[in-house]
Amino acid sequence: MKRIFTTVLIILTFVLAAKAQTIPVNPKFGAVSDAEIDMTTYAPDTSAVAVMLYREYTMSLTISHITGDFSKEITVHERIKVLKEEGKKFGDYSFRYISSSNLKEAYSGVKVETYNRENGKVVRTKMSRKYDFDEVFSEDVRRRSFSAENVKVGSVIEVFYKFSSPRYYDIADVDIQLSIPVNMVHVEVGTAEFLTINRTQRGAVPTRYRQDGRNQILGTGPTNYRENIDIYDAVDVPALPSESHSFCPEQYRSAISYDLSGVVIPGAVYESISMNWSDVDKAIRESDIFRVCKSRFRDVKELESELEGVEGDAARIAAVRNHVAGKVKWDGTSRLVPAEARTVLKQGSGTDADINALTASALNALGYTAEPVMVKLRTSGMLIDFHISLRSFDTFILRVKSPDGRESWYLDAARDEAFLNVLDPRFLVENARLIPFDGSPGEWVDLTKLTRSRVAEIVKMQMAPDGTLTGSASVSGFLEDSYAIKSHYNGFDSEDAFIEDIESEEDIEITRFEIKKEYGPAVEVSYDFEKDNDAGDRLYIRPVLSSFHSPSTFRQEERKLPVDFPYPESIAYSFSLEIPDGYTVEELPKNTNLSVPTVGGRIQFLVQQSGNTITAAYRVSLDKVLILPEAYPDLRLFWETAVGIEKSMIVLKKQ
Repeated sequence: MKRIFTTVLIILTFVLAAKAQTIPVNPKFGAVSDAEIDMTTYAPDTSAVAVMLYREYTMSLTISHITGDFSKEITVHERIKVLKEEGKKFGDYSFRYISSSNLKEAYSGVKVETYNRENGKVVRTKMSRKYDFDEVFSEDVRRRSFSAENVKVGSVIEVFYKFSSPRYYDIADVDIQLSIPVNMVHVEVGTAEFLTINRTQRGAVPTRYRQDGRNQILGTGPTNYRENIDIYDAVDVPALPSESHSFCPEQYRSAISYDLSGVVIPGAVYESISMNWSDVDKAIRESDIFRVCKSRFRDVKELESELEGVEGDAARIAAVRNHVAGKVKWDGTSRLVPAEARTVLKQGSGTDADINALTASALNALGYTAEPVMVKLRTSGMLIDFHISLRSFDTFILRVKSPDGRESWYLDAARDEAFLNVLDPRFLVENARLIPFDGSPGEWVDLTKLTRSRVAEIVKMQMAPDGTLTGSASVSGFLEDSYAIKSHYNGFDSEDAFIEDIESEEDIEITRFEIKKEYGPAVEVSYDFEKDNDAGDRLYIRPVLSSFHSPSTFRQEERKLPVDFPYPESIAYSFSLEIPDGYTVEELPKNTNLSVPTVGGRIQFLVQQSGNTITAAYRVSLDKVLILPEAYPDLRLFWETAVGIEKSMIVLKKQ
């Protein structure tokens, strides 16, 4: 009788919620209406590529009836309407899960169906097995992926699956808001009364919240316990899509966070799961992170021989890093815990954690102190202080102290583009956790203070009487800009492809090219070029050859997410043009002096003529790396001004 009452109550909740939603839905799997199939646009957001018609998410942290152990079970039911070609990707699902001898997780009960109207009739397509994959991803990790069949614009996709795990303590955020609009969402989170849970809701989406509960059987015995249930309903949830210049847009979406702080079973069990950062420090010290970093380096004599004649701590640290990188190539992946040094050296490749741990071992053997600095990457979102766990971090870098302790540097030994105090922008976080070797408490370090950068470019042009332009360009990138230029170069398959990219962007033909990108804090690119101009009455020449600011960026008038820049911007550009007799200057670009304090931006552009020489000086600085949406109009002004200058033309007229 009670079960019937609960079912009626749930149905009533759906009925009440349906009164407010834009598109009424029947939550029963397979009960797709003609209105859902025939809809062609979503009125609250006509730009949407797809809409989540209905999403039901149920999570239970309870005691298994079979084993008597705590477990986590998640059930997901989603119904998606594809409105545009780009929305077809929402029919693809992929998950990673743990499957080892000690811990087994599983995805089960997968059902996927696609509904289309074809020749006036509704056609239902069930997913066949060939679209469902369960395969090895890495050691102890598998990947389950599946895709809806016969997906096209206008399709309705319905998906159902279950996930079970013994890791009841590892609770992911429950999303209310997605990258596409949500017509209706229903969430239930059930927790056994023995679990002490902290709940936090973030975001601006209004939800209807209520509490309920039900009795459960404890293990295999006759004893009952109470499962407390939090219920959330929301309708017409606006999309919060990914936008350019946002490292982790997901962190801004409305969601509910659960944090498990303890387990209390009267007369049987008491376990405090609540952690503080000193507990995390202790766990790191007891892990392979510390053990491998402090382990004996096997090639000390060979390394000492290579360092003969290398003077200065910075140069010696770089040489040690290059020694390790010469033996172990980075495989392009990030991990938190390094593998055994012997295994990594034998393989000749490894993760960033493997290479940093080996480098730490080598530096410590030479009298330096290379300690791990735990980092949560900017792409993973901000570090949340109430979610305290070793899993709060993604990987680690090193803080290296000189033997006399007077100087220190931060080092990521894995990436060739990096250097001492020059890091991948994803590492530039305010709160990284340094774990000292001497047992003293861990401390927070601000890696954003390392973000000094500068790019300088000098372009010299000469024009022949027939209008042909020849010239040279010299580009120097320092610190973070050095990392950016090297990374951009390494992203091409070949140097020729990189050269072709410059030629296409600057509309020139490069006749000589050279790049100096050795491991260090700077990079230099130089090239000679020529350009054929139409030898008509007028010639048009861009004084700013490079496009530092893309015209396609920040085109939308409004923005929902903050803008994340990788680091502060500093550009110094110089230009000169020698024109022959027979040409006069008809028009020069306008000089500009713009200051935008709200975004920490400054632009100076000065063009002048002296005899047959035209010179231009272009200076740009942007000090703030986080721009809130309310300052977005000012950022657009700054950006559009820069783009306008970089598109501006010198107009020469033939006499």
